[in-house]
Amino acid sequence: MKHCTLKHFAVFVLSVGLLFTACKKGDAGPQGEEGPAGPAGSKGDKGDKGEAGSANVIYSGWLDVAYTPAVSSTTGDTLAWEAEIAAPKIDNAILTSGIIKVYVNAGTPTQPAVFPLPVTDLFALTGLLNLNLYFTAGKINLYATDNASTYTNTSGVKQWQYRYVLAPGGVGARSAIDWNNYEQVKAYLELKD
Repeated sequence: MKHCTLKHFAVFVLSVGLLFTACKKGDAGPQGEEGPAGPAGSKGDKGDKGEAGSANVIYSGWLDVAYTPAVSSTTGDTLAWEAEIAAPKIDNAILTSGIIKVYVNAGTPTQPAVFPLPVTDLFALTGLLNLNLYFTAGKINLYATDNASTYTNTSGVKQWQYRYVLAPGGVGARSAIDWNNYEQVKAYLELKD
């Protein structure tokens, strides 16, 4: 009996060996139908922060501005104080569909006190200060009831410096921003001091 079993086993091993060596890969069959969608995967990692965008925003550095008195030709009295900031990028497109904001830093570069213009403020010592402005092509025109010029204080530090921000129109608003709040504008537009 053992002899038959061993003989059968040898034939079986030989058959299996021939089966595997005699087979060759055939042509691929037709593509099967797509199966049902599986469950949604987990949310992936957050991507790297992209480049800072500024939406073509133009802004100046902090500028020194000198006001001159507007004197009455009949009485010789000072009627107002006038100044001009050259802003060559203010063109018709900005004037008609963009945003122009001007800020004054009444403090110092290290201890800023930034206000959006126009400003109306009651100073205890000097009275009322009105600081208004209007825009024309290439210029920011400033008018004040008192001299609002940039000056160097007794510590040798400049005060009353001005900055403008120009934002061209054409793109819908992405967020509600208070354009009169300098800190919000600075953060939103990623302005550098």
